[in-house]
Parts: sequence; structure tokens; C-alpha cells
Amino acid sequence: MQSSPTPPDVAADAVVDFDHHSDTFNLNQHAINAELRQRCPVAWNQNYEGFWYASSYAAVSHMARDGDTFAHKYEPNADDGVDYQGEMGIPRPENQPALGIGEVDGDYHLALRHALAPFLSPGAVDKMRPFMEDRAHHFLDQHIEKGEMDLVLDYASPVPAILTMKLMGLPLANWQLYATLFHNVMAVPQDSAEYTDAIAKVPAMMQEVLEYAATRRAKPTDDLTSFLIQFEFDGKRLDDEQLLNILWNLIAGGVDTTTSQTALTLRHLGTRPDLRQQLIKRPELYRTATDEFLRYFSVNRSLSRTVTKDVELQGQCLRKNDRVIISWLAANHDENEFERADEIVLDRSPNRHVAFGLGPHRCIGSHLARVMSEVMVKAVLDRIPDYEVDVDNVHQYLGNPAMTGLSNLPVTFTPGAKRS
Repeated sequence: MQSSPTPPDVAADAVVDFDHHSDTFNLNQHAINAELRQRCPVAWNQNYEGFWYASSYAAVSHMARDGDTFAHKYEPNADDGVDYQGEMGIPRPENQPALGIGEVDGDYHLALRHALAPFLSPGAVDKMRPFMEDRAHHFLDQHIEKGEMDLVLDYASPVPAILTMKLMGLPLANWQLYATLFHNVMAVPQDSAEYTDAIAKVPAMMQEVLEYAATRRAKPTDDLTSFLIQFEFDGKRLDDEQLLNILWNLIAGGVDTTTSQTALTLRHLGTRPDLRQQLIKRPELYRTATDEFLRYFSVNRSLSRTVTKDVELQGQCLRKNDRVIISWLAANHDENEFERADEIVLDRSPNRHVAFGLGPHRCIGSHLARVMSEVMVKAVLDRIPDYEVDVDNVHQYLGNPAMTGLSNLPVTFTPGAKRS
């Protein structure tokens, strides 16, 4: 972890020293963010060659909406003199493909979003709801007679994986391969052997996706992969690298993020019987409750940006080529924006959370993620409402500053019957 000299015009009280990859930071993140919001909501961190850290709702919102000044794209040594770092993190993880939607900007990005929007619109997502519900109950049926299961490995991981593969047109029989790889990439520390093993499997998986795409070229259908193969920008179809990066982005975004959101929600409800009973008795609350859990947990905790020109923000002078981390989690717990910010309020309204980001790069799959998590949580409360969490054996992601979630979630419950 390399440090960097503090820029000369940064005041001493704006300098912070924490390692956002450490267990200490992850376990104390709420307290650290709260202190920063009060002291210096745009602070300079000397670690990892230096970067700015934005923790207030106002600062995060401003940066997220201004994509021209705070760039998303990954383009090292660009012709305009900016070393674009992309969104993947500080430092950027090695051996991970660029995000084909998240780490591009400009007209190409806008054209992609416009083209993909019909596949992920509220109407399209509503049509997928029966399939979501069927798969949720299918995986509960595999364990409901036993009275015990792991709500991550046996449930919250496979359901989003299968749905994502159905959307992409990929063979559903391979769901476990995709679910396991993306779960391990997110769930284990980036300096661990498990992470190295998972990342090592990425090239083979991407080659498999590319080979499958070739079959769609020969015989296209109405799935998203077939659409991307035929998509044109500036009169040209996507090359293999562009196609792979987009597919990687969509699969990664669809598989483990919803898994993590659902798992954290179910763990919390498993230890808060009052909230659980409130949802069971008042199912009309599921919509606002889902948004509140999104705000509270903020599974995608932070993303990186590159400053493209000198700019002043909240009293700090950010320079061209400076790097920035914007913390969605910190913004979503800003007491100046949310009353009782550190409490879960199931009927919170309005709820202007930024769990899906803001501005031109707001998560394109937000409707799908919201409905999928709602469906999975409701299925559990309908079928195994008395589940108890084995709290001592639950493990949370550590060492991953950009994502949070649970590696596992063992529970026990009164055995029930499979669906007829």
C-alpha cells in the first residue's frame, strides 16, 4: 500500500489515514463515515498513492451527476492527458475485465443504455416476476422438509443466477458455475487463495460465453445476448472484447449483488422479529421496505471516479487526474438527508437513496434488482416465517471496499411441505 504526499493546498483537518481494504475499516465504516461527514465530507486519503473520499449525500450526489468532471470510464493514458481509472476500485483489481457499460462514457455509453433499456424496464421486469417466484419457491422446496438450509448458498445465490442467465439466453444448467465464481470473487479477500482461484477461472468462463455468443450469431433469438450481437454503434457491430465486457458487466451485476442484498435483508429480519412480523402482517409494506433495505445496506458501497479537470467542491480543490472514491453507503446514512438515518424504517417515504447510484450511470438493472429481492424475501417469510439465524456461523464479506454481503447464512425452521 503506497502512500502519497498530501497536495499543498489541502488543509491538515482534511487529511485522513485509513485503509478501506482493511477489516478495521469494514467493521467500523459507519462510525468512520459519520465522523468524516461532520469534519470533512470531501477528504484526502494518502494511502494507495492518494485519493479523495466523498462521504456526504451532497458531495456524492454532485459527483455522481457530473459525469463530465468525474469520469467513470477505464482508459489508461488517454489522448487527452487523463489517466482514466474506471469504477472498479482503488487500487483497481488485477485480471478483471473492464465493465462494458459501467466503465465507458459518452455517446457509446448512452447508446448502449438506450438499447438495453427495453430488456430491463419496469414492464419487462413485471413479466419476469412469475419466473422469479417459481424459482424462489423451487429452491425453498429443496430444503423445506428438512427444517434447515443456507439462505445464501441454497437460495439467494442460485435464484438471481438462474434469472440472469435466462435474461441473457445462457444455458440455465450452468447456473452453479456462474453463481459460485461471482460469489467467490466478491465474498473472499482479494489477497486470498480463494480469490486467486476464482479469478483464474474467469478467462475460461468468458471464452465459454464468447463461444455461446457465436451460436447466437448463427441462430439469433429474442434474448439479450442475441440483441447485443446485432447491436450497432456508428455503423459497426460490437467486437469480441466489447461484447465480452458488456456480458461480464451484466452477469456480474445481476448475479451476486442481488444475492448480497437479499441475504443481508434476511439476516436482519432473522434477528429483528418485530420488523419481520410487521412485514408479514402488512405485505403492502414490501415496496417501501425493499427500498429501505437497499438504502440501509447499500451493497455496492463505493465506486471510483477520475477527475478530468480542476474543480472546487465543498471547499476542496480537486485537480485533473486526481482519483476519487464516492461512498454510496456514507451518503445513504447522511443524517442531513435521512431522518433516523441509522434505523430501518419500513414505510420510509420519501426515500431518495443512492443505492443504485445517480446520474448517467445509475444502475440499469435497478428495477430487476428491486423486484427480485422483494420476491425472494417475501417467499421466505411466506414459507418459513419462523426461521432462526445461526448468527455465530454467518460470515460477512471483508477486504472488499466496493461490495458487502454474506458468504453464507445458515438457518433452521419448522419443517414444512413442498408445494403441491
